[in-house]
Amino acid sequence: MYLVRIECGWCHLIFCVCRRCFRGQSYCSDECRIAGRRKSHREAQRRYRQNPKGKKAHREAENRRRHGLSRKNEKNMDDPSSTVLPSWCMGFLFYARLIVLHARAWFDTAGRCHFCGSWGVIVDKFPRRGYGVGNEKEQMV
Repeated sequence: MYLVRIECGWCHLIFCVCRRCFRGQSYCSDECRIAGRRKSHREAQRRYRQNPKGKKAHREAENRRRHGLSRKNEKNMDDPSSTVLPSWCMGFLFYARLIVLHARAWFDTAGRCHFCGSWGVIVDKFPRRGYGVGNEKEQMV
């Protein structure tokens, strides 16, 4: 089985993926994928807000909020059943998860798939499979 090394686009962790699990990943976990997507979305929003169309949309939205046009017939109710975790707790859980992922990736450098755990040989890119019309000519030469 062959493995490919990939660097996470968010935390820059290097991990290995086998051909079976490879789906074009560029992130090591869902947390990194969400954080990376959030960062790129914020950057896109910043660029949009700098052009005239974005400025106009922001101005109109502020006017709606200021004059209360979006709050017609809206009830303001409190939900007493939901409890919010402290802000330090969420940060702690996020970084604990990253530490576990880094420890797992350290073991992955020995030649294990990050997702399914199967052993394999690390290569730069997956070799082509031995079927198809184009491969017959290459095998004859």
